[in-house]
Amino acid sequence: MNSRVPACLAAAALAAAGGCAAPARQAAVGAPAATAETTPADLPTHPFAAMRERIAGRSVEDRPIEVWTIGTGDVVVLIIASIHGDEAAGTPLLERLAFELRARPELVEGRTVVLVPQANPDGVALGRRTNVNGVDLNRNFPASNYRARRRNGAGPLSEPESRALHDLILDVGPDRVISMHQPLQCIDFDGPAEELAEAMSEACDLPVKRIGAMPGSLGSWVGLERGIPIVTVELPGAARRWGRDELWERYGQAITKAVAF
Repeated sequence: MNSRVPACLAAAALAAAGGCAAPARQAAVGAPAATAETTPADLPTHPFAAMRERIAGRSVEDRPIEVWTIGTGDVVVLIIASIHGDEAAGTPLLERLAFELRARPELVEGRTVVLVPQANPDGVALGRRTNVNGVDLNRNFPASNYRARRRNGAGPLSEPESRALHDLILDVGPDRVISMHQPLQCIDFDGPAEELAEAMSEACDLPVKRIGAMPGSLGSWVGLERGIPIVTVELPGAARRWGRDELWERYGQAITKAVAF
C-alpha cells in the first residue's frame, strides 16, 4: 500500500477522535491512535471493520491505482474519485469515508463498499485533468457513443487507468456506482439512478441536475449500456481548498446515504 494511505487514515482517525497531538504508534492501519489529549474512553470500543487492499492496475507512470474494500455483504457499492486529476477533492472525502465505515461497521452491514481513492494518480500528481498521455479517462470507456478523438484516446480502453477501472467493474459487479467530480456543483445521474440521486441531494447542498451522458464516459458505459445506477457528484470548485473534516461536514451524509440506499 502507498505510504500516503496509512497517514491519511490515521489523520482522519485523530480528527474524528478530537485529538491534535502527534499520534502514538498505531496498532492497525486506519485505526485511531491514542494521543496526549485522548483516552481509551474517547475511542471506539468495538473492533474496526477490516479493510482489504489491492491494486487494480498501474498508471502510465507506474503509480498504483489502489482499491480499498470494506464489508462482505451482497450489495456492492463502488465509489470512485479523481478520474480527472484536477478534480481531486473526492480523494480526501473517500479517505474520511473509509475511516467512518471502519469505525462504524453497522454502516456496511449487508454491503461491500469498494473505494478507488485516485483513479488517475498521474493526473493528480500533475494537477491536470487528463492522464500523462493527454487522454481524458472519462471519455475512454467502450460505450457505443465513444468518439475517436485524440483527447479521447486511440480507441476505447486505450489507457491503462481506464482499463483498470473497466476490469474492476466487471470483477466486482457493483449494484451502484458513485463518481466524484468538480466543479459543477450538482448531482447528475445515468441509468436507473434518479431516486438515489434525489436521496443524496436531500442530504447536502447539491441539486439534482441532468448534464447528459458524455461520449465514452463512465456514465454512458455503466449507466446507459450496462443498466447500473451511476451518480456523478459534482462538488464545488472551492472544495479543492477544503480539508477532510470540512468535506465530511458538507457531504458526509450524502455519501453515506449512497452506501445505505
